[in-house]
Amino acid sequence: SEPLDDPDEIEIRTAADEAPSPDQLFDKYIQALGGAQRLAAVTSIVARGNYVGFDTETEKRIVDIYLKAPGVRSQVVHYRAGDGITTFDGSAAWISQPDKPVPFIELTGGQIEGAKIDATAFFPAGLRKLRSAWKIGMTTIDGREVWAAVGTGPEPPVKLFFDKNSGLLVRLARYIQLPIGRVPVHVDFDDYREIPGTGVKMPFKWTPTWVDGQSTTTLTEVQANVPIDAGKFARPVAAKK
Repeated sequence: SEPLDDPDEIEIRTAADEAPSPDQLFDKYIQALGGAQRLAAVTSIVARGNYVGFDTETEKRIVDIYLKAPGVRSQVVHYRAGDGITTFDGSAAWISQPDKPVPFIELTGGQIEGAKIDATAFFPAGLRKLRSAWKIGMTTIDGREVWAAVGTGPEPPVKLFFDKNSGLLVRLARYIQLPIGRVPVHVDFDDYREIPGTGVKMPFKWTPTWVDGQSTTTLTEVQANVPIDAGKFARPVAAKK
């Protein structure tokens, strides 16, 4: 079935001979971030910042982010009631939330695929491999011209939107297949800065939007290539106070 209220179901204008090939588009993104060699040298990222969302009632809360190549991710939001943990270990994913009717969820099916895509976005050498075929066209986001790369395969499509001038990724759109239909999620990326000491840029701000909610994470501290305990990516025991 078609996506429900898909904000990214927009006309992608074909750009004829002007359109870059998938290789050219992804290579430009890699170069805009600092180049393949520098990116490959960043194998882990530990960051801290602020998280604001419907689940914080728009109050800023401290968030810790742990990332490990090629696509492992953990996020810990320090709510008033305790820690909310979202973890993807490369094959399985979990959400642990304090003071919720369902305090612990093990993700399944398309939700695991979504967690994989979200984690891969921070180690962009793997983005091209998310889907087997890519179609390139042009569209606009908030008046900005962007190249849209639509990735298809056996799984639901992935759409990546790159600024035409800078080559930077400004939006990622993915879809979760549920019994009610295909549910859209998109993530807007902004405020690219260099990770200290690496020559590599990453977004210091991102805003996921889904059918019934939105959140924004803004980083204030980022470190690369620091050791991360494997337990950070393990199945959460419980929402910790």
